[in-house]
Amino acid sequence: MKRKWWSLAGWLLAALAVAALPAAAESTLEKIKRTGKFQAGVRFDFPPVGSIDTAGKPDGFGPDIARIMAEKLGVQVEFVQVTSKTRIPLLENGSIDADIGPTTPTVKRDEVVDFSIPYVWDGVTIVVRKGDSLNVKDYGPPKKLATTQGSFIIDLLKEQLPNADIVLFQEFPDAIVALQNRKVDAVGVNRFNGVAFAKKNPNLEVGKDFFVDPWAIGVRENDSKWRDFVNLTLQELWFQGKYQQLYAKHFGQEPNFMLWSQFRLQPGVGEKN
Repeated sequence: MKRKWWSLAGWLLAALAVAALPAAAESTLEKIKRTGKFQAGVRFDFPPVGSIDTAGKPDGFGPDIARIMAEKLGVQVEFVQVTSKTRIPLLENGSIDADIGPTTPTVKRDEVVDFSIPYVWDGVTIVVRKGDSLNVKDYGPPKKLATTQGSFIIDLLKEQLPNADIVLFQEFPDAIVALQNRKVDAVGVNRFNGVAFAKKNPNLEVGKDFFVDPWAIGVRENDSKWRDFVNLTLQELWFQGKYQQLYAKHFGQEPNFMLWSQFRLQPGVGEKN
């Protein structure tokens, strides 16, 4: 009888232990399919990666990638504005499902979120008033440099000029206005972004690159199902040639890098297309 009692007690303890285990967290991929909505974090201040068109709709390389992902999933896309400062916190708290913009996968960021394979390679440079020096090294104090809050460019500017006087703005257009109004002397930007601003403002020009900057799509930490889907989608787009078309459409040139070698594609990518 005692043996039966101990056996029953053992089963009860085991059952309680299983019940006490936390439920497996729902992956972002499962959540999107359940809700029928993909919340894509995109930039409104960073042409040609992300901006607002004349109809008030998100436009750019990032929004187009998001639309393709939503179509592949058979869901609606909901665009959520992010900035250099807010993109990582919005990923962490679940307000967005992915950050599809000019985000460098730094070690510090990788401690709290995960990233796709690099999907764009760009340069980091400065935008200046026409006729001024194109070399970032010439913008030490008393000259003022500008960029946006939360941007990796802050660290890069400090590497070039440890004593730099850096003014931070919420969005890049605000920094460009400050440059035109002579409140700052140069704005640290990614090259694609700088070229877009200079094209709209003939009194500005783009400086020399001082860093090669890879971008990746941000996803929540340890969400491998969703990250695998993002990577697979990028690989399929490259395999189909659609990625190259989108890149040329928004950046005005063919990609000068190999996003993903056909010899390293995930199994089955070619067969699916």
